[in-house]
Amino acid sequence: MTGQAHPGWHHRADIDGLRALAILPILLLHAGVTGVRGGFVGVDIFFVISGYLITAIMTRDMAAGRFSLVRFYQRRAVRLVPALLVMMAVTLAVGAATLLPHPLRDLGRSAAAAALFVSNIHFYLTTDYFNAAADAKPLVHSWSLAVEEQFYLVYPFLLLAVRGWPRRRVRLLLGAIALASLGFGAWASLAAPAAAFYLLPARAWELALGGLVALGALPPVAHRWRHGLCLAALALILASVVAISPRWPFPVPFALAPAIGAAVLLAYGATGPSARLLALPPLRAIGLISYSLYLWHRPIIAFWQMRFGTEITGRDSAVLILLCLTLALASYRLVERPAARRWREGDARRTLAWAMAGLLAVAAVGGGLAAMADRVRPLPPRLALAAEYLGWDATEAGRRQFGTDRCFTLPTGRPFDPDCLRGRPGRPAIMLMGDSHAAHFAQALHALRPGASILQATAAGCRPLIGGGGLRSCRAVMAQAFGQIDRAPPQWVILSARWLPFEQPLLLDTIRHLRGRGVRVLVVGPSAEYAIEEPVLVVRIGQGESPKLADRMRLSDRIALDRAMAAPVRASGALYVSAVAAECPRGRCALSLRDGTPLHFDHSHFTPAAARAVLARLLPPDL
Repeated sequence: MTGQAHPGWHHRADIDGLRALAILPILLLHAGVTGVRGGFVGVDIFFVISGYLITAIMTRDMAAGRFSLVRFYQRRAVRLVPALLVMMAVTLAVGAATLLPHPLRDLGRSAAAAALFVSNIHFYLTTDYFNAAADAKPLVHSWSLAVEEQFYLVYPFLLLAVRGWPRRRVRLLLGAIALASLGFGAWASLAAPAAAFYLLPARAWELALGGLVALGALPPVAHRWRHGLCLAALALILASVVAISPRWPFPVPFALAPAIGAAVLLAYGATGPSARLLALPPLRAIGLISYSLYLWHRPIIAFWQMRFGTEITGRDSAVLILLCLTLALASYRLVERPAARRWREGDARRTLAWAMAGLLAVAAVGGGLAAMADRVRPLPPRLALAAEYLGWDATEAGRRQFGTDRCFTLPTGRPFDPDCLRGRPGRPAIMLMGDSHAAHFAQALHALRPGASILQATAAGCRPLIGGGGLRSCRAVMAQAFGQIDRAPPQWVILSARWLPFEQPLLLDTIRHLRGRGVRVLVVGPSAEYAIEEPVLVVRIGQGESPKLADRMRLSDRIALDRAMAAPVRASGALYVSAVAAECPRGRCALSLRDGTPLHFDHSHFTPAAARAVLARLLPPDL
């Protein structure tokens, strides 16, 4: 992503094209273009390119006796900092003018972390199921810059320490580091997915792989085989962009495919048909602006989605892509190139001092906005009440509502507590099963049925179905729950989830299985869902926008699915209740309760008071 050129370095046009092959899938994925579900692997390609270029340049300078740590960090600063500072300054200004207090606070904190190159740690610590599903984080992409800079805080010292070693021994050392990182990534990709995605120990192998290519670690290949091998590497990268799913274990093993593809092209692709393809002028042009394009695309798309909703149409995609390319080109010509001309060969210590001062200033502004978010964007009391529910799931009260990290498990959280499936003797047993759209009812169910023994089996990442798909951690919880039902059937099972249309046959089979065990089944249909977070919707309408905004932002597919589910579910022997009907009586959907509390704290999850009000309407008297 940020590997820089060098006065003594022979420029390879194909590497510019490879950068384009990395950034375009990222841009297309985030701009809502279908068919590139694995577009995020572009970051892995960038890591390999960066490791290759930096290692090649440092080892060449060391061999020539001209390597300087101060100069190295000067060039890193000139390459990274000017465009980064401009992007963050604009992002903070737009955020201060448009965001409500909670997202502004989040933006300020993430800007401070990004300026200090620790945003990967920040997002690891603050990522959860709800926030991971939201795209409205303008600086979330800065995590990859943090990973690179953390690597390069250590890597030059390592190469300096072994500069007298034979190259074979250096390759063995770097290979051992890569294997250790790969092993950690393999474990973390299954056991701690957020750590695997964001943290350096699970990503260092990709940068080290590029370094190994620069050190000649890949075996020689006969010239007649190189062209075919490089074309296969291109095909492997393209297949990864199309095929890899964000739900698959990542970065290990599935980042191996694009990373190896990039390594092969770097090692063997300086000439031949793959090099000619990658050196095509359009690809080279995009490759040259790839850093600025990466910087600007995320805040542009995030602010767009916060304003117009998460659903991106084909026309929206075209506008967003054009806007991102335009700003990236401006950033490249007005910031990147002038900065390189002015400061690349100047006084290194002065350049580093200015870069550090700029980063610290942005960190201070970000921290100040986070601390004063309520004063920067003051709201009338009723609208402030609605806005306070943004980020509710991360509060202690929100975690209690769901039973988070106990009876509701997240892929990034603690394991499921088996005590959640143990009933109290002598009381009728009711089991609540599902994903977060079941867990948001847990606290309300306890309050509404105090004489019952409430069992809760809820987990993010799957539906309560026998034979259903989803995250392994979630399927394990569902398997425990169905096993408990087989051993000691409760009187009632409540199935609630963010239902998917294609899984309806599995739902009907699950109902029939439960009915065969003598269990009475209540299925809660989909809730209303919005393209932007409902508290934001409440504030915008409260500040004068048309009430029809709610109708435009309401997702019609959830309403249609509610209607489609009712008859088949009832025919299979279950009681079906419509959450949509409860919050949208006579087709008019409310956004708030009488006191101003929003029904949903995000796009679709109920606030505690709304969960209790809605569930009270849905539960039959004999449950």
